[in-house]
Amino acid sequence: MKNNKYIWIIIVIIVVVVIIVAVKSPRPASNNSFTVGAVLPLTGPAALWGETVKNGMELALEQKTGIKVLYEDSKSTAADGISAYNLLQNKGVDLTVSETSLVAVPLSKIALERKSPLLVSLVAAEHSKIVNDYTTRYYTDPTNYAMPAFTDPLSPVIKAKKIALLNRNDELGVSVKDKIVELSATNNKEVVIQESFTPNEKDYRTVLTKIKNSGADVFIFVVANPLEAVGIVKTANELNIGIPMIESSAVFADLDTRKQVGDITFYSSSYDFSLPSKAIDFKVAYKAKFGKEPNFGSAFGYDIVNLIDVCKNKKEVVRECLSGVNQIDGVAGTAKQVAPGDFVVPMHLEKVN
Repeated sequence: MKNNKYIWIIIVIIVVVVIIVAVKSPRPASNNSFTVGAVLPLTGPAALWGETVKNGMELALEQKTGIKVLYEDSKSTAADGISAYNLLQNKGVDLTVSETSLVAVPLSKIALERKSPLLVSLVAAEHSKIVNDYTTRYYTDPTNYAMPAFTDPLSPVIKAKKIALLNRNDELGVSVKDKIVELSATNNKEVVIQESFTPNEKDYRTVLTKIKNSGADVFIFVVANPLEAVGIVKTANELNIGIPMIESSAVFADLDTRKQVGDITFYSSSYDFSLPSKAIDFKVAYKAKFGKEPNFGSAFGYDIVNLIDVCKNKKEVVRECLSGVNQIDGVAGTAKQVAPGDFVVPMHLEKVN
C-alpha cells in the first residue's frame, strides 16, 4: 500500500511539473496574428534608412494588435538582402517588407516567382522594374524625384539652359537620370555632360572637375545615401563649382544629413512631411520615443504598417487587398495609387542654407 501511495505522489508531481512547463513555455502565434518579415539595411551605408523605417514601424505597432514584425539585416547589399528574405520565408511570414532599390528590385523578382507578397518602400525604380502581381510599392517614382527640379518655382533649372547631370549607377540612379534627361528635352534644356559613379563612391574630385568645366548653368545629382550626398556637396564646394546644385533623390530631406555639410547652399527634393505644419503629432511622438527628430523614412515606415493593418485579415489575398486601397493620407504625405500596386507620394524642392 505504501508503495502505491508513493507512486501516486510521484505521478501527481510529474503532472504538476508538466503543467508548469507548459504554461511558462513560449506558445506559437495565434492563427489570427499577421506576421511581417522586414528586410532592412540595419548596417552598412544605407543604415540610416533601415533604422528610421524600423523606428516608424515600431511606433505604429504600438497602436496595433494582431501584427508581429520580424526584422533581418540586408546589410545594404543585394546578396545579404536575398539571404535575409529567404530566412524570413522559412519562418512562414505572411508578408515581407523591404527598402532601397538595390535590395528590393531583385526581391520583387523572387517574390513573383514564389508568389509571396512583398511591400517595398524607399524604392524609386521604374514601375515595370519593381511592381508586379506580388510586389506593392509605397513610396514614390522616378518622375516625382525628377519633377521638382523642373517645376518648383524655387528651382534654378527653370532659367537654366545647360544642365550637368551626375547619377549613381544602379536601378535608382539610372531610372531618375533617364527621367531628368526626358524632362530636359521637354523643357528645352541641354544636358551638356552626364556622368555616373559607383555606389558608395568616396572620391568625386575628377568627375566634379569635369562638371565644373562643362559650361553648365546648373548641376543635378542623384544619390542613395548620406555618404554619397555629403561627399558630392562637400567636394563641389571645395572645387568652387560655381553653379547651383540640386539633389534629386531626397537624401538631404533628412535634417541630420544636411547638418553634415555645414552652411553650403544647395537645393534638395523633399516630401511635404518635412514642412513644419505637417505630421505634428507623429513628430512629437517619435521624438518622445526615440529622442531625436524623425525623417521621411520613419514616416514611410509608420504609414506602411497602417496600410498592412487594413489588409491583415486577408492573408490569402493580401496583394489584392493592398491594390484595392486608392489613397492614403499618411504622415509621409498623400499617397495615391497611380497604377495597380503602386502608391506614390509627390515631392517639392527646398533650398538648403
